[in-house]
Amino acid sequence: MQDKHHRTRRRFLTGAGAAGAVALAGCSGSNDDGSDGSDGSEDGGDGSSGGTTGSGSGSMADEIVFYNAGSLEFDPGTEANIQRFQEETGISVEVNEVPWNNLKTSLTTIWRNEDDQVDAFNGPTWWLADFVNSGWLEPLELESGHMSKFPSSLVDLVQFDGQTYMAPEFGKWGSYLYDQQYLEEQGFDSPPSTWDEILEQGEQLSGGDKAGFAFTWADKSVFSFKQFLYQAGGRLFNDSYEPVFVEEGTEVLEFFGQLRERDIIPDGMSSLGEGGVGDNFIAGQYATVESWTPLGSRALNEWGEGRIASARPPEGPESRATFQDTNGISVSAFSERKDAAKEFARFMTTQSSSKNNMLVEGNPAVVPEVYEDDEIREQYPSWLLEDMRFNLENAKSETYMAQPQVDDYLNEQITQALLGEKEPQTALEDAYSNIERLYQDIGLI
Repeated sequence: MQDKHHRTRRRFLTGAGAAGAVALAGCSGSNDDGSDGSDGSEDGGDGSSGGTTGSGSGSMADEIVFYNAGSLEFDPGTEANIQRFQEETGISVEVNEVPWNNLKTSLTTIWRNEDDQVDAFNGPTWWLADFVNSGWLEPLELESGHMSKFPSSLVDLVQFDGQTYMAPEFGKWGSYLYDQQYLEEQGFDSPPSTWDEILEQGEQLSGGDKAGFAFTWADKSVFSFKQFLYQAGGRLFNDSYEPVFVEEGTEVLEFFGQLRERDIIPDGMSSLGEGGVGDNFIAGQYATVESWTPLGSRALNEWGEGRIASARPPEGPESRATFQDTNGISVSAFSERKDAAKEFARFMTTQSSSKNNMLVEGNPAVVPEVYEDDEIREQYPSWLLEDMRFNLENAKSETYMAQPQVDDYLNEQITQALLGEKEPQTALEDAYSNIERLYQDIGLI
């Protein structure tokens, strides 16, 4: 299945019309053992691409321009690693802080004009399919030793036709947290461990200003849908990029409907429109929560270990999968400083940088071995680290073309189903038809 997936992806990347791809992409919506080494290198590998990444020009620029998704004030892990990179390589980094909602549009405008004003950027994996197909990203030429430290499911997200177009920087997948004191007061020794137990315990855990359960992605309906779709054993597309989400997706929306009808999720979440899940959980409004991942370290600071506790995500019909939302570093195909930009991408995603990001900001490391590090174990309790590593190694996601349009079609129908305006199966069949027609129009299927 894995080989078939990559063969299909190669045909997809060369087969979709270039003009259509550009239009679609522009829509808004040492040995890696943790030691840095004197030259900033810590990856081994098979030597397939030489000791230093780059385009083979033989030169290394002394500065690059990096587009960061948002302000570094709220991204201290990235800021700290940029400082390490500058100190250890002598390459200066000019950071352009672009609001998250504007970043994809800004990059698309720059690259349509084949402008070289940006060398590297960080962003989510789900932009990759459109960007790579449009010819806007440069293969990073990372050695196998660098990529082998990441889980295979994450590597699959950032590679096309055997080439890596994004280096994983940090993770933001779901983690299941709960108010241990409150659950004990309600007579529960442990949190719900399955979908059925969420429903069974949820009604007792809900009442007054307390909701029994809240979603990780409360303001992103498609993200929530995908996480539970994977737990139900489904996926959005098969290996031929045909939509296949209706059957398992119906189970998901029926489960969401039960949560709403039994008042287990808070008001406003019937359309997954309520944000601020972390703030509300810290304020004591939720008994259990599928959380944005840095929330665990925040709750430890504000609540302490006596109250906050974590668990593996409640198991669906098929798995305990979480949704893989990983940010990574990519390099512009139009950069005139590719060698330096590729070295930046490599450095920012080493094991040491992954560890440092977690120490500084609390973002879960994308390298499993980081969770065994002594400094990490001094900062975080073992029970939280075990769950965070489990979530990393069991996270799932997909990269697919025309992501903004696909997600818009899904969001429109999911919302109608959650509001009771359509039956779940009917809503998903309508989404299926719209997405199938879109993919036929751009020549994918």
